[in-house]
Amino acid sequence: MSKDFPHSLAFTDKAKKKAERVAALMNLDDWGASYVFGLNMALQYAEEHVKGKTNFIFCTKEFDELVSNNQKFFEALCEEGVVEWLTPLVLAKDKNI
Repeated sequence: MSKDFPHSLAFTDKAKKKAERVAALMNLDDWGASYVFGLNMALQYAEEHVKGKTNFIFCTKEFDELVSNNQKFFEALCEEGVVEWLTPLVLAKDKNI
């Protein structure tokens, strides 16, 4: 084993094909990059899990920017009772669309 790569992993053809698909869909450099991508997502989830924040949500870049740029607003929406108060209003609006 070389000094540059003191550890190694082996993947089945099925796992490699999934990694290639992830790489293609996410415009990653190669199939190996999809594993780094996945590990980064898993690490982010694990770090939030330790803090007691286990919701991991996939969203568009636009929604991520909206939440990131309006953190206090979204924190206020998460306060106790706010969702229960807003739910009937939102559902009523949805019926009128």
